[in-house]
Amino acid sequence: MNANPQLMTAVEQLGYRVTCGDVATQTGIRIEAARSGLLALANQTGGHLQVTDTGEVIYVLSPDFRRILLRKSVKLQLKAWLDRFSAVGFYLVKISFGIFLITSISVVYLTILAIALSAIFSSEGGGDCGDDNCVLGIFDWGGTSSNSANLPTSTATSQLEPIRAKTQRKPLNFLEAVFSVLFGDGNPNTDLEQRRWSYIGNLIHRQRGVAIAEQIAPYLDDLGQGYDREYENYMLPVLTKFNGIPEVSPTGQLVYHFPDLQTTLKDAPDRSSRVPKSLRERKWKFTKATPEQTNWSIALFAANLVGIGVLALLLKGLVSSWIVGALVILALYGAGLVIIPSCRYFWVKAQDRQVRQRNHFRHQQANLLQQNGEVQAKLDYAQQFAKQYRITDRDIIYTTEEDALSQEFKRLE
Repeated sequence: MNANPQLMTAVEQLGYRVTCGDVATQTGIRIEAARSGLLALANQTGGHLQVTDTGEVIYVLSPDFRRILLRKSVKLQLKAWLDRFSAVGFYLVKISFGIFLITSISVVYLTILAIALSAIFSSEGGGDCGDDNCVLGIFDWGGTSSNSANLPTSTATSQLEPIRAKTQRKPLNFLEAVFSVLFGDGNPNTDLEQRRWSYIGNLIHRQRGVAIAEQIAPYLDDLGQGYDREYENYMLPVLTKFNGIPEVSPTGQLVYHFPDLQTTLKDAPDRSSRVPKSLRERKWKFTKATPEQTNWSIALFAANLVGIGVLALLLKGLVSSWIVGALVILALYGAGLVIIPSCRYFWVKAQDRQVRQRNHFRHQQANLLQQNGEVQAKLDYAQQFAKQYRITDRDIIYTTEEDALSQEFKRLE
């Protein structure tokens, strides 16, 4: 069974006793998907069904249904292990960029320092530094040059100490901040569709199973143009998802009736089901790193690229293939560290403008709902379809928890 994580979370939040309408309202998934998912979940985990005198089905699941499902499903067990390994692997990838940055800066500036020291010591000793012999000397690890190469190690270590000291005091460590400045922190609106349909489902539920198009419009992005908008074709996905029925008023106005969302086990709408006036997307952020961490990262990106350029000038007379190859790799890496966040900065700004435009459009739709006088007539007509049936234990006529004969005796009593 490929269990829907949203469905399982909704079951837990609703107290392990749910109807498909309650789950669809909570998660925004389709009514049919909620019905089939709950039936499969009850079957796999030893759940029970209860039937009311009106034919409504209640799904009763064990509080430890996740553990039961995990024990029975090898696929879910493998997925749980893969999720753990992928989380660790992704974290290692994130911090690797910071590690490579420190390594690159250390190698580049230690090499520059070694070249400078080699030139100084050679000139003081009267040695010949012509024809790049001073530069080549540092790559000859067989003689006294190896001792010279070891001199700046303590200097480089001391230069890194302030960076370590600063980053240890930050909630986001330096290595994570480097990745965040480079690649950002992902789309802040990955749950947008789930929020959209959850808001719509909760709105219909609070309206006792009826709604009009003007009430749904503030949660949608594309209302169409001309004929499509005039005849409210944008409501078709909503009707499909929640099994809605269009009803036509005597004046030719459309209202929408959702019978599956009119039956509930909830005593009253809770605070978690509050519906905002319109759907708002979250703003894009360039990085979650602090300003100080961002400045440190950008400064190190620039310092790394400058150092690579200086090193390339110092080694331009060399023809060794491995040195040239290493310089090319370092140059590409250093340029990428500068180019990627620069391009991403403008991309984030463009995304943020689009988010503001869509939020403004949906907010305007919410304002039209409050200002339009024709809306009231549609709402008045819709009230004849509005009802809400709260299921109680007295409404249960059959449950799979007991055999049918004993239940019949109880009813006769």
